[in-house]
Amino acid sequence: MTQTETTTPVRTATQTAPIGPDDATAARDGGLLARVSHAVGRRIAFRTGDVRPARPILSITFDDFPRSASVEGSRILEAHGVRGTFYVASGLFDRHSDLWTVAGADAVVDLSSRGHEMALHGHAHRPAAAMTAGAFAADLAANRAALRRLVPGRSNESYAYPYGICGLPQKRWLSQTVRASRSVMAGINLGRTDLDFLKSVEISERSLAAVPMEAWLDRLVRDGGWLVLFTHDVCDNPTPYGTTARILEAAVAGALDRDIAIMPVAEALDACGIA
Repeated sequence: MTQTETTTPVRTATQTAPIGPDDATAARDGGLLARVSHAVGRRIAFRTGDVRPARPILSITFDDFPRSASVEGSRILEAHGVRGTFYVASGLFDRHSDLWTVAGADAVVDLSSRGHEMALHGHAHRPAAAMTAGAFAADLAANRAALRRLVPGRSNESYAYPYGICGLPQKRWLSQTVRASRSVMAGINLGRTDLDFLKSVEISERSLAAVPMEAWLDRLVRDGGWLVLFTHDVCDNPTPYGTTARILEAAVAGALDRDIAIMPVAEALDACGIA
């Protein structure tokens, strides 16, 4: 998975972040057509926005999301007076796996009541390109319906691609039905930006070994824009797709020390003047 990248502090032009859990299996799921659809889809923007916030912005996001993220992740953010975005795969509530246990519906209600943003991550948590256009639309509708039952009054939610995999017709549908969609392609969002493939940076030891968090934050301060961080579990011994409390704490504290505004994705879109 490569794409020209112009906002990475250290990596070369074609390097990108890892997709995530079971990325090889996910990329194969759906066959050659799905892989081609993803490769084409990530390069075609159906809508763009000019991301030039008056003050550099950081958003911290959690995918799936494991119970440890709902407990430890939220604790760290709230201790600093900031809030994050939790991408909810509603069909996975309370599900156990070799990686983690997914938080339940009660966590969605609780986190939302404390000011965190609940966002869309697909109901079945399948790669978008592995589904037909109709199946993807139905999965997204189920995800949205589940969230709105738990948190009434929500509308115009944002979305994160499971495994970072999009697809051309799926991306087109998202451009018409959600506010913005987040990828896992590494970079800072600045200037003319594909709103259905927002760049982000994984908070994990493997990712930050290549480009330290300090480098991302310094680049954000120097050039401006909007940096979105993502992770999964938050614990002392995280999976390769998660992070430790120490790393997350350092990211939050480092941003605040640099006078970077930390806010959920929806608030960041507001601050960038994106409807």
